[in-house]
Amino acid sequence: MITTRHSVLALLLCAGLSACGGGGSTSASTSSNPASSSAASSAAVSSSAASSSANRSTTSSSSSSAAVSSAAPILSQSGNPASGEMTTYQILLSTTGDAAAKLAADMAKADVMLTWQTTEGGFYKHLTDYKNTASTSKTALYVTKWVAGSKSSTWLGVNGEDLGTIDNDATTSELFFLADVYKRSGDTKYRDAARRTLDFLLLMQYPTGGFPQVYPARSGDTPYSNYVTFNDDAMARVMLVLDQVAKKTAPLDATDLFTAEQYAKLATAIDKGVDYILKSQIVQNGVKTVWCAQHDPVSYVAREGRAYEWPSKSGKESVGVIGYLMSRPQTAEIKAAVQAGLAWFRSSAVQVANTAYVNRASGSTDITYNPIQTQAGSVMWYRFYDLDKDVGFFSGRTPNGSDCSTPAPFATCTGKQYDIMAIEAERRYGYSWGGAYASSLLSYATSVGY
Repeated sequence: MITTRHSVLALLLCAGLSACGGGGSTSASTSSNPASSSAASSAAVSSSAASSSANRSTTSSSSSSAAVSSAAPILSQSGNPASGEMTTYQILLSTTGDAAAKLAADMAKADVMLTWQTTEGGFYKHLTDYKNTASTSKTALYVTKWVAGSKSSTWLGVNGEDLGTIDNDATTSELFFLADVYKRSGDTKYRDAARRTLDFLLLMQYPTGGFPQVYPARSGDTPYSNYVTFNDDAMARVMLVLDQVAKKTAPLDATDLFTAEQYAKLATAIDKGVDYILKSQIVQNGVKTVWCAQHDPVSYVAREGRAYEWPSKSGKESVGVIGYLMSRPQTAEIKAAVQAGLAWFRSSAVQVANTAYVNRASGSTDITYNPIQTQAGSVMWYRFYDLDKDVGFFSGRTPNGSDCSTPAPFATCTGKQYDIMAIEAERRYGYSWGGAYASSLLSYATSVGY
């Protein structure tokens, strides 16, 4: 499948250019709206091949090695919000009966899980519904085996193949679960499946070090899935997993869980991943800031997500990226990136003081409700900030244009908006546009002297 992946990437990079490696506009990296890129997925990625110093002006130009100095200090991880990323798999574990009964139930679940593993070793996001379902219904997860001839994923590759993903804790949670079951059972079929899952994570990494949302490349008008994905902490979570594998942290501590060849690949994969993170840090007016939810795998520039997710500085996803970097040995380069990101989050221009994001009450149909509420003592960050200034924005599902003929709260304005009441009610209340995103990160940073 390596050939397939790189063939797809080559096509994406060359499509839309007058010649592969030549021509093409660079403006999309900083100002284009999602629709213009989503309308031609190959062109969205192809601009990375044509981007040069003009595009690099919006990202960190650092090219230093991410290799870790043995003298680099390690921060205490107590309170690091990134540490919670490794526990999601525990929702899969049985909680009924004694140790033998729990193991039997978990082995049965693992047997079903193995049938859903993709050819490349990954898993689709089967955990999504499970995490959002009432506890009384949770036993439905991984109970029914995959049926031969059917699809194991909703999203498909360019050749119609099933996709594995790192979205919504997928694949990483299965890796931990399979390792846990192998450690307790000693049955090598679970070990072998865990090995295939690690191979999947190593295989999907781009040569530049970033991790896309899916592997193989996703088909259709969905370029964001093939971009390097910080959205919902996807890449940060994978990097944490690779660190845990390398450290043989429980439940990844069975002596023969992974092969010597796999362990040998980890240092390079981790260094490349850190290098990508450092190079993709957005630079605004010569100052390093934070990250977007998606970045170009080649040029490192910020990219769009879905139609309402413009290229931006992310007040949400950057928390996970910084938390991950703070889990690493603090080389001079990593420390500089972390401190720049923390300075951005602490800026009074970025913080919205005495404000909280409060979702509309469940079941409410009140379209006059504004989720951005005054709340003394609270601090809010927007999910999206303009790339060239620290101003939060919103967008509906129709990002083109600027029609705003209908007044709020019935507005359905198109294009980027700076008033949440100007976008359609469905997106206004069906998406998280703000929150106390960086509160725990800043508390942790203060505790370690950053």
